[in-house]
Amino acid sequence: MSGLKKFLISFVIFAALCFFGLKWYVNSEVDKELTRAVADTPGLALSYADLSVDITAHTVTLKGVDALLPSGQHVQADSVSIAAFDRDNPIPQYATISATGLTIPVTPQNFGEWAGYVKGLGIETLAGNGALDYAYDPETKILELKDLSMDDPKLGALKLTGALDNLNLTGFRPEQSFALGIRSAVLTFDNREFMRLVSEDWARKTGVSETTTLNRISAELDGLAAYAESQANEPARMAMLGLKTFLNDPGTLTVSANPAESVPVLYFFMGRDLFENLDLLNIHVETGPADGI
Repeated sequence: MSGLKKFLISFVIFAALCFFGLKWYVNSEVDKELTRAVADTPGLALSYADLSVDITAHTVTLKGVDALLPSGQHVQADSVSIAAFDRDNPIPQYATISATGLTIPVTPQNFGEWAGYVKGLGIETLAGNGALDYAYDPETKILELKDLSMDDPKLGALKLTGALDNLNLTGFRPEQSFALGIRSAVLTFDNREFMRLVSEDWARKTGVSETTTLNRISAELDGLAAYAESQANEPARMAMLGLKTFLNDPGTLTVSANPAESVPVLYFFMGRDLFENLDLLNIHVETGPADGI
């Protein structure tokens, strides 16, 4: 074996040892840092079966995750990948996180006052994949929500994007929420079994067939659309007709808010009715077949 070949083989072995040594060191340091961050966050409990770091993709992946959040929510996941996370502020100013095999039990801690209704539909847990991706600019006080989503293969997929302004995330207090401004929002729901459970629940509570129940609701929505038209409120009229279409053929529903200028949340507590709010937010409703088929 020539001296050059020996050198190349030795260099490859050395590089491999360096790479795996670096990977072990990075994994160990990230594990320590994550443990410290959890310990420094009151009310947060986090356990996981394994941690790995993809050095090239700058991604931390946790396996077998069980988390109890400070606000009381309890979630589990087969895998959680963290591509970005702000460690420098008590309330993170940015995060890019995705989860697979996510399990969210339907409890008052997780769903608040909606827990009873959701359980009444026969839903005990939400299960599937989820994502959270947002970034906050402390100079403009704008929070951009790039992705907040949950995809349950059985029930459906829900995704929210948008932007809020006048948000002081560095010193946020609950009473400041009234000063928040809605710049834009898009809510998309891709139905699978969820609307069938809802319509069955409506029929059960009214004591009539699902068809009769949907016909009654459709008639009410037609009446609301006619009222909105009499008020020259086109966003409200189209919203009512869009909801009617979705209820009778529940595929994909997209509700977007594109106000001419940011709308303070406080406006919704100043005596405006539903139709005025829909017009103020410039609501637009679109419907389509399930899964874009």
